[in-house]
Amino acid sequence: MINGGKEMEFRRARNAEQKDIRRQQIINMTARLLEEIGYEKITFTEIGKCLSFTRINLYHYFANKNDIFLELLLQDIEEMVQDAENTFSEPVKNCKVFIGAWTEMMLRHQRMMALFSITNTVFLKGATHEVHEAYRIRLHELFQRLERAVRAALPYFSRTAVSLFVEFENSYAMTLYPASMEYKKAQRIEILEKVGFGTGHFSPQFSKYLEIILMGLAEKDKNGA
Repeated sequence: MINGGKEMEFRRARNAEQKDIRRQQIINMTARLLEEIGYEKITFTEIGKCLSFTRINLYHYFANKNDIFLELLLQDIEEMVQDAENTFSEPVKNCKVFIGAWTEMMLRHQRMMALFSITNTVFLKGATHEVHEAYRIRLHELFQRLERAVRAALPYFSRTAVSLFVEFENSYAMTLYPASMEYKKAQRIEILEKVGFGTGHFSPQFSKYLEIILMGLAEKDKNGA
């Protein structure tokens, strides 16, 4: 039960600072509801109820729930980027060590991967133009920071190779994670390990793919392609 059944006092913001606080409270509550009841069941009415705030007044802060989720996703991505900057502040000579550390880092941000995997098919379809545009701009800035973290860890790779690594690993992570054991357990999805291709853990498959990516990019750099 949200807040143990206790309602939060949630009054209309009177200035920009208060508005930012209210927006963050809405984002935080949406994140809690996501964990407890799932995306489909989250409505403005439910968010407002948990915050002792009317559904109509929520429109002073967000136009719809997809705008809220894009803000939540950006915050999750920024946390991941900060994690990368802290984890990879120095060169990593052994690629296998880098792969292991990168995989562990991604697993520390499972909600980010889950949300990112449905951004184009769900959130952006219902988001407002202003929030969509701001999301794209901020996402580009965050991925530039992520590339700098990778360059710090792998200085022997070209800038082009690093850019491609970030693009490829991100695309594969967002494809692999929703099919993984970790995601299905988190979402309480029935796991059929011996039917069809079965369900595997994220780390072994992701690590194997990262190894293939880095080998290919190293060869590309070597050949000057």
